[in-house]
Amino acid sequence: MKLLLHPLPVRIFHWIMALTISYLVATGLYLHDPWGTLSYGVMRKTHTIAGIILVLNLWGQIYYYLVTGKYTEILFTPHDFPNLRSFFRYALFITEHHPNYGRYNPGQKVLFTCWGLAALLAGAAALPYFFPEYADWLSRPLGGLGGIRIIFYGIAMFFLATIPLHLYLALTEEPAKLQAMFSGYINKEPKGK
Repeated sequence: MKLLLHPLPVRIFHWIMALTISYLVATGLYLHDPWGTLSYGVMRKTHTIAGIILVLNLWGQIYYYLVTGKYTEILFTPHDFPNLRSFFRYALFITEHHPNYGRYNPGQKVLFTCWGLAALLAGAAALPYFFPEYADWLSRPLGGLGGIRIIFYGIAMFFLATIPLHLYLALTEEPAKLQAMFSGYINKEPKGK
């Protein structure tokens, strides 16, 4: 029996985010310390375009989850705190029992919430680059342009640290759920078999 786990909009949002963040991290590191013969100007423009796509994708996700009312499935809320203990006990191999948290476990919700906040912070930090005539005013709360570079670097390191964790958990917890990120569906055996 096939069960729809990830509707088409969720899959589209996921893959746009995965591709743009991967591209932003790679090009951001290149822009920080250029090497080779790649055009700096082209890298900067495509980096900017990827950033715009990421922010628009994030706003699309926010709209989708608010309209469908499913935002509690992906956002970490105070109701998720009691489940953290059992999640960490399972994730750290202290117990074999896999609790049922619904669509996403508390660890995934923390990660999704932090990723969304990091993308929003990066979008806000990029505003001085889009409005150079107001750059001084826009960048001052973030520590000036030097502070913005530190913020971008910190966000890149955050994604570089958490993406492998996400991939590890996706590949080891339940491979059928990974398949659902491509097809949308998960194969479930009917109860009683």
